[in-house]
Amino acid sequence: MVAQLLRLRADLLAGGVRGSARRSVLVVLGSLVGLVVAVAIAVVAAGLRTVDPESARAVVVPVGTLVTFGFTVVPLVAGHGDQFDPRRFAVFGIGRKDLAIGLSVAGLVGVPVVAVAIVAVGQSVTWMRGGGTAVLGVVGCLLAIATCALLVRVASTAGSRLIGQHRTRDAGWLVALVIAVLAVPTVSLLVDSGWIDPAGAETQRVANIAGWTPWGAAWAVPADVAVGAVGTGLLKLLVALGTVALLAWAWWAQVGHALETVESRTRSRRYRGLGWFDRLGATPVAAVAARALTYWGRDPRYRTSYLVLVFVPIVVIPLGVAGVPWQWTALVPLPLMALIAGFLPHNDVSYDNTAVWLHVASGAPGWSDRLGRVVPVLVVGIPALVAGAAVSARLFGDWVAFPVLIGIGASALLAGLGLSSIVSVLLPYPTVRPGDHPFQQPQAAGVTATVAQSVMVIGTVVCSIPAVWLAALAFREGADPWATTTLVVGAVVGVVVLVAGVAIGGRAFDRHGPDLLAAAQRN
Repeated sequence: MVAQLLRLRADLLAGGVRGSARRSVLVVLGSLVGLVVAVAIAVVAAGLRTVDPESARAVVVPVGTLVTFGFTVVPLVAGHGDQFDPRRFAVFGIGRKDLAIGLSVAGLVGVPVVAVAIVAVGQSVTWMRGGGTAVLGVVGCLLAIATCALLVRVASTAGSRLIGQHRTRDAGWLVALVIAVLAVPTVSLLVDSGWIDPAGAETQRVANIAGWTPWGAAWAVPADVAVGAVGTGLLKLLVALGTVALLAWAWWAQVGHALETVESRTRSRRYRGLGWFDRLGATPVAAVAARALTYWGRDPRYRTSYLVLVFVPIVVIPLGVAGVPWQWTALVPLPLMALIAGFLPHNDVSYDNTAVWLHVASGAPGWSDRLGRVVPVLVVGIPALVAGAAVSARLFGDWVAFPVLIGIGASALLAGLGLSSIVSVLLPYPTVRPGDHPFQQPQAAGVTATVAQSVMVIGTVVCSIPAVWLAALAFREGADPWATTTLVVGAVVGVVVLVAGVAIGGRAFDRHGPDLLAAAQRN
C-alpha cells in the first residue's frame, strides 16, 4: 500500500509539470526557487558553526520556529486542495493503519518537506561542535522534519474541513499573504547575523521562548545543550517528542474519522431574531450601526481587511535587526495598528455596492449614516487600544508609556475615522464586489484610489503630530506633566476630528447621494 501511494504521489507531482506550458514553467520555477532558498538558508545555518553558541542559538531557533509555524498556517488555509486528504480514499476499503502510514510516507515526497529537510540538515551542521551536541543536532533534525511532515498532514486535513470550496481562491491569496509576512522576519534574521549581541537579554529571551513552543522545541534541543543548558535542552527534547506524538495521534484520529464518518453536504442555519438590529434599536444611527456590525462580522472582505492588523506586531523584528533597541520597538505596533484601523473604513460606501441606495432612499440624515458606520471600529478599537497600551507599556518596562500610547493611538484612530467619514463620500472608488474574493481589486480605481488613500494617510499623520511631539517630550523630559498632556491632547484632537468628520461627511452625504449611487454602479 505504501508503494502504491508513493507511485500515486510521484504521478501527481509529474502531472503538475505535464499541463500547459505556462503552468509547467511556473511549477518548475516555483520548485527551484523554494529549493534554492532552502539551500541558501542551510548554508547560512551551517556557517554559524564557527560562531559562538549564543549567537548561533539566537538565529537558528527563531528561524526554525517561523519555518515550522509556516507549515501550520499555510496547509491550514489551503487544505481544500490537498490530494492526499484521507476522505478521498474512504471508498477504496483501505485499512486505517495502512492508509495512515501510507499517506504519511507519501507526504514526505514533495518540495516543502524536502526544503525543510535541507534546512534541518543545515542546522544540524551548526551543532557539530562535539559528540553530544552532534547527536542531538541529528535528533533535532529528524524531529523537526517529522513535526513539519505531520503538521502538513494534520493541518491540511483540518483545513479541508474548515474551509469550504467557495473559499478556495480566497485561501490561495491568504497563503501568499502569510508567506510574505513570515518571510519578512525570516529574511531579516538571515541577512546578517552580526547584529546579535551574545550577551543581549532580548535576543536570548526570544530564542528561549521560541524553544518552548511546539514549533521551536526540536530546533532548540541542540542549541540549549551547546550553550550549557543541558537540563533545559533535555526538557525541550521531551516537548519535541510530545509534539510529534500528539501530531501522530491527531493524524491517526483524522484518518479514522474520515473512514468511519459520512459527512452531510446539506447544512442549514437557524437564526433567531434580527441580531444586532434587535439589540441596538430602531433609530437611524442604530440601524446603520447594526448593519455595519453585521458586515464587519460576516463579510469576508471586511475580515480580510482587519486580518492585516494581526500581523502588524511582526514589524518589530526588522526594526530590531536594523539596530533599534528592542525595548523601544514595543512602542511601535500599537500606533501603527491604530492608524490602520482608522484607515479601514475610508472606502466603506463602495463596499455596499448597489445596496447603498438603502441609505440614500431612507431619508435619514447623512450624519447618522456617517456615525453608524464608525461604530464597529469604535466598539472594538477603544478597548483594544487600552489593552494594547497596557501590554506595550509592560514590554517597554516603564508605565509612562501607557498614557502616551493611548494619546497617540486615540489621535490616530479617531482622526482616521473622522477623515474616513469624509473621504468615503467625496472620493469613493471601485473596490471588491460582494461575493468576489477579497484580493480581486478592480483595475478601474485609477487616480481616485491613490488620492483617497494618500489623503487618509497624510491627514491622519498630520493630526497625530501634536500627540507624537508631546510623547517625545514625555520620554525626554520626564513623565509629569507631559504624559498626561499627551493623553488629553491626543484624545481631544481625535474627538474633534471625528465629530467634524461626521458632520462634514454627513452634509456631503446628503448633497452627493445620487453621485454615490452612480459610483456604486461603476464598481
